[in-house]
Amino acid sequence: MLALPNTQSTRAYSLCGFCTATIRFAKLLKSLGHTVILYASEENEAECDELVTVIHKEEIQTLLDATVNADGKPDKTPYYYAYLEQWSPIFQLANARTIKEISKRKQPRDFICSIGGLSQKPVADAHPDMIFVEWSIGYQGSFSPYRVFESYAWMHHVYGKQNIENVRYFDTVIPLPFDPDDFPFRAEKEPFALYVGRLIERKGLVIACRAADAAKIPLKIIGHGNPQLVTHGAEYLGALPDKDRNDWMSRAQCVLTPTIYVEPFNQAAVEAQFTGTPCVTTNLGGFTETVEHGKTGFRCNILGEFVRAVAECKNLDTAYIRQRAINLYSLNAVAPQYDQYFRRLYTLWDRGWDTI
Repeated sequence: MLALPNTQSTRAYSLCGFCTATIRFAKLLKSLGHTVILYASEENEAECDELVTVIHKEEIQTLLDATVNADGKPDKTPYYYAYLEQWSPIFQLANARTIKEISKRKQPRDFICSIGGLSQKPVADAHPDMIFVEWSIGYQGSFSPYRVFESYAWMHHVYGKQNIENVRYFDTVIPLPFDPDDFPFRAEKEPFALYVGRLIERKGLVIACRAADAAKIPLKIIGHGNPQLVTHGAEYLGALPDKDRNDWMSRAQCVLTPTIYVEPFNQAAVEAQFTGTPCVTTNLGGFTETVEHGKTGFRCNILGEFVRAVAECKNLDTAYIRQRAINLYSLNAVAPQYDQYFRRLYTLWDRGWDTI
């Protein structure tokens, strides 16, 4: 299993969705009885049989400090981000070491599970005898013959971008898994709205601020990015640890996630529902699958719909919202889907599609 090498696989790096997904996926794999060898940086909380350190924190920071933008100026990239490209010096170093370390450990019919797309393609190229699974695709640069997408909306989006017109029988859609125990449930909510995510325009932060202001409800904002985008009297709480963030989500009347691009999945929207809190979202991308309109939240198209949805959220059944999240996105619900998918891939050592 390949972690992204720009972070540590610990909850201290919960601002990185790739990191939290890696920790949860390792737990899922262990629950299915797999032996998990994790290739990552030195700090780790993911369940695995062996941690193979392929890059160190000091090296990560040194390489980030040395990276320059297209204009030739130093790139002040924060810890949770590294370009998901093969040219990134962080990936170049980690990939080279990963290739070498896998050679020492691989056994016949082993899988490589990656969440890095093209940034980790050199590892796939170096080990063509192994099945390279992109296990949770919520990014553009996918390439493997064996792909798991986070939503059907994103799978179709990527197929369109890559001009894929025919069936790919060894691709599938499986949602991200979550541990319900990570999310406190509160049936009674407080009269404020919450935004959780990156502080960038494409995440719809401006819409969230305008909608809450028009709905005359206080808006709290949690995340990292540009706090200057926080307007209309909203309160910026900062980039909080996951425990504090989850507590705020459990108390909110609603969570606003009005992303303006095709959202592959959006973890925050599902996490909110685990706390029993409804989500108010745009009506496209992964939201069309994760948010049951009028039941677990509302999918909106214009500002007036966002404003009305914020008010209507207090009438939704919070227990139903949490139970649906557990039924669809808990580790226990998602693990059997991965088990079935891995068994399908294992037929490739037999007759593949023709296996009876």
